[in-house]
Amino acid sequence: MHLFHAAALFAGAVSAHYNFESLIYVRKTKNGNGPILAVNSTDIICNNGGIDDDVMATTDTFTLAAGDAVGFKMNEYIGHPGPLAVYLSRAPDTAKGYKGDGDWFKVYQSSLSNKTVDPIQWAPFVGGGVRNFTFTLPPDLPAGEYLMRGEHIALHSASLYEAQFCKPRKQVPTRPAPILCAQIKVTGAGAGTPEPTVKFPGAYDPRDPGILVNMYWPPLRQYTPPGPAAWPNACDDSTVNVLNDQPGDGDCTPLEDSAKGDPVSSVAPPALPESPLAPSDPASAPASNPTPVLPPCQRKRAFGRERRARQVT
Repeated sequence: MHLFHAAALFAGAVSAHYNFESLIYVRKTKNGNGPILAVNSTDIICNNGGIDDDVMATTDTFTLAAGDAVGFKMNEYIGHPGPLAVYLSRAPDTAKGYKGDGDWFKVYQSSLSNKTVDPIQWAPFVGGGVRNFTFTLPPDLPAGEYLMRGEHIALHSASLYEAQFCKPRKQVPTRPAPILCAQIKVTGAGAGTPEPTVKFPGAYDPRDPGILVNMYWPPLRQYTPPGPAAWPNACDDSTVNVLNDQPGDGDCTPLEDSAKGDPVSSVAPPALPESPLAPSDPASAPASNPTPVLPPCQRKRAFGRERRARQVT
């Protein structure tokens, strides 16, 4: 069983962030402990700095076999509810020189620990959050070098208006965070065909029902994570393996809808108003630059600046 050590960092009670991070096999981030705020940015691949040449050049590649147990370990607990996922992308040559612009497929997912209680309970947040997790690489995984991308989506404030790209002192968790990539070399005679595949960016939309979701009111009773089903059997692990050298417990339950490869949710997404950032019909856009509609956090800051300016004058 191979457990990649990850350094997780909390920056105060209201800015609890944590990263899958390692000194050798996991590419370092230049984002500190911050989240990724834009799912359509290339930072969604391996976090900020994760595909920079200087970071790639100083990261080694770990060798393991298809069918081995592998995982990530953090030095703090996962501090927010939300799903875990691990994706793989095969490098055309070496993982060390690969920027993750090829096809990705999901090999692990853990979302709910109990699908029948009301409200739902999160497997990665059991007991207040886990510090590490393990899973088994598919035995049919073809040999080669891969990027292994770990991801946790924090949903504790994933409401409509916090999805407006504010960047206050606390995290805007409607974007997947943390995200980091390990470099691995897989050996063996696996001959499977991983599918479905996605691209990063492109796999997620900021208004996907698994990302843009109000988990407080009304109480969240059903949830399906964004992205494709996990290959090869659409498993969703309801019991995160959190002990060193603990093997996979085989409790994955295929999600009925996700088995088709479609990221669906049985919960209807909230009614979305027309975006204030762009007109619905580009042809009807005014020729002049309109006054932008600011997100709530920025409106507060702008009001504060105006009030201070009035006091000075």
